[in-house]
Amino acid sequence: MRKHFIWYSSLTILTAVLSALAVGNFCLPLSDGDDTDQYEYTGYYLFRNLSFRPWPTLDLVNNQTFYPYGTTQVFLPWGFERDCWYALGYWLFDGPGPFLQYYYVVSLVITAVGTFALLQPAFGVGKSFLTGLVVSVFNFYALWKFPVHMNVCVAHWTVLCLVATYRLLFDLLNRRPVSLAFLLVWAALHVLSLGLELGYVAGFALTFTTLSLPVMVYLLVRRFPTPRDWLAQGIRYVTSELHRQPVLNGLLLALLVASLYLYLPLTLQIAFTAWQFDFGDVPELRAWSHPLRLFMPYLPGLDSLAAFDNHWFSDTYESYGQGSPGLYVVLLGLAGLWQTRRQVSLWLPIVAMLTLCLLYHPVVLPTLKVFPWFSFNRHGGRASLVYPVLFCLMALPLRWPSHRPALAVAGLIGLLMLGEWYHGYHLRLFVPTDVVSPNTVRYCNYIRAQPGEAVLDWPFCVVGANGVGAREGLCPFYEEQNAVFTFRRFYDKKVVGQYFGRLHPDQIRPFLSDHWPQCLNPDRSFTEADWQFFDTYLRQNNFAGINLYPDLLTAEARTAFYRRYGPPAIETRFPSAGRVQFIPLKLLALPRPAGVGASTREVEQ
Repeated sequence: MRKHFIWYSSLTILTAVLSALAVGNFCLPLSDGDDTDQYEYTGYYLFRNLSFRPWPTLDLVNNQTFYPYGTTQVFLPWGFERDCWYALGYWLFDGPGPFLQYYYVVSLVITAVGTFALLQPAFGVGKSFLTGLVVSVFNFYALWKFPVHMNVCVAHWTVLCLVATYRLLFDLLNRRPVSLAFLLVWAALHVLSLGLELGYVAGFALTFTTLSLPVMVYLLVRRFPTPRDWLAQGIRYVTSELHRQPVLNGLLLALLVASLYLYLPLTLQIAFTAWQFDFGDVPELRAWSHPLRLFMPYLPGLDSLAAFDNHWFSDTYESYGQGSPGLYVVLLGLAGLWQTRRQVSLWLPIVAMLTLCLLYHPVVLPTLKVFPWFSFNRHGGRASLVYPVLFCLMALPLRWPSHRPALAVAGLIGLLMLGEWYHGYHLRLFVPTDVVSPNTVRYCNYIRAQPGEAVLDWPFCVVGANGVGAREGLCPFYEEQNAVFTFRRFYDKKVVGQYFGRLHPDQIRPFLSDHWPQCLNPDRSFTEADWQFFDTYLRQNNFAGINLYPDLLTAEARTAFYRRYGPPAIETRFPSAGRVQFIPLKLLALPRPAGVGASTREVEQ
């Protein structure tokens, strides 16, 4: 017991320290003016819109963004566990905080320690300890994804689900006893995975289990060839296991039920709502990753060459580590595959999943889309998240060599592993984690105190990562402004613009009907009719004020706004967007019409 405590505590401390060093900044909320802000915002949105009636339900259709028209929020980057963590912190500390930095560290610790706990009884301390490190802090694709793509770098339950499924396969193949507690943990991991990112991360757990189930059934049928006694044997097994460990099994059963209650309704709500939209005619980025990236090592010069000299692969490069789990783990995995080549049941699901992932192209060869949970998967490179896990699983049965030539090769692979660990990890320490500035927090607190339910960003940005909105002229400054709507998590008011990972053309029709692209055109000056429309729009909707981005406007346009609506009361800088000035409208004396109508061009015509 003491020996196990030392191993568990050592792995916990080592993983926590290494991951905390990689995160770097725990002082303020995350913010970089890009995708990083989206994940904090989704947690804020869940906090404001989650209800229990009697099961968890999200208010998805409202005008909290796309104000005052409204839209569905189904295409936010959901990760229910992450969002609940953020929402809890938001509630406890009465506003935003550095909650997601701590969440990421906890995620890596769970990944490492959970992997060790699942593998150690079958494969020993050494292999399990190293595997725990490889699939957590030395999964460089995931480590470098933090925080800008936090939706696809947090994968603890998915990783543990893959590991537990492999352990179950291993036990069935070798006729080892399988406890009911283990089966309950295995089932709970599938449900807990639904709390991670739905479109990519959770799907890998479900895919591996789907590929493994036929093999498991085959092993059970081979072990118990007479189906007549299956029911009786199953009842005896469950009864004896419940009697043997009643408290543990009861707690695990409660965990499974609680997970189902929390995540299954939300998952079904998001899935069925999203599937109502047909994106078949919407052109979008559909990216793939060359399979040969698998053999790129994390060594000085070679990793950067693979990243920037992309003519080697002619694929869609997204981020550091794409396609490569590390050459050392690929070599170990292939060696393990060779040694277990006659144990087809053990490696077949792994090889099948690797094949589906490596060959995946969203258009040419959409292998993963045979599974419904990958319906919206548009980037094959994101399977890199699970490559270290799959190759580690193949390497686990590897027997240590005893002959000198083989020992020499093993030593070289060990040196390669240490070299790749050092290079891939220490480089990450030089990449700062961007957080919000104290001045921006003060700016947002000022807006929060103003009367009015909404803020108008001008110019605003209504856009999807699939190009909808940009093509129509609703986001003239995409790089600068795609994340400015997320700052409503600080000032807690509705906004006009929003970025979605996927946006349907039907969602932007109200903006096109009101001819907003005409007003947003940076090369065009406002006419008197435009100003009258703008006045009516502000008057008929409950705006607290205008977030004006002076660096994105011409000098003439800035002066016109100041002249018409007054000078700014406070100023700060938003990352990417640059300077932003708040013009309060509480003292704006605009004549009110006799009747209140919709905010459309027709009001002025």
